[in-house]
Amino acid sequence: MAKCPVCDSRKGKRQCSISNGLVCSVCCGTIRKEELCSNCSYYQKPKRKYNEVPSYTASQMAAHDHLNDYSNAIEGALCAYDIENNKSLTDADAIRIIEMLMDKYYFKDVQINADNPFLLGGFNFVDAVISEDLTDIDELVLVKILGVIYFVAKRRTKVGREYMTIIHQYVGQRIGSGIRVMSRL
Repeated sequence: MAKCPVCDSRKGKRQCSISNGLVCSVCCGTIRKEELCSNCSYYQKPKRKYNEVPSYTASQMAAHDHLNDYSNAIEGALCAYDIENNKSLTDADAIRIIEMLMDKYYFKDVQINADNPFLLGGFNFVDAVISEDLTDIDELVLVKILGVIYFVAKRRTKVGREYMTIIHQYVGQRIGSGIRVMSRL
């Protein structure tokens, strides 16, 4: 086998449309571009690092009641969607919905795709609450609120509904703009 034309040190094993030859796996991953390589069997869309999305700290949240009100609107919407669906929303589902919201507001995805209609419904439900209750806040503030909710959800979950149980107990179900009710567990 011929050496990789990009690095000239390893054997080229992958047919590359960019270099028009066989490249090594390292160079394949280094030089790939979505617009040129999306049809290639080796192409993988880059994974997003949701844990690196800007977020508020616990002390910042504790110091500002309005930040807690914003997070309560979002978590209250998660509770409402959960109750509408017979409390079938798992922590993993809630986390994925928050990721989808980060896709829209932080990563600026124009279209949100979800293979699961249940998750897409949750995204649309919470996004509608954001549009109704949080219209006047700066988008960076919203992103930081989503970031802290994501952090807390990831930290609280173990295997099932630990995070959902906590927000049902301490946040409650959103029933209207600025109105939440606590549920009995």
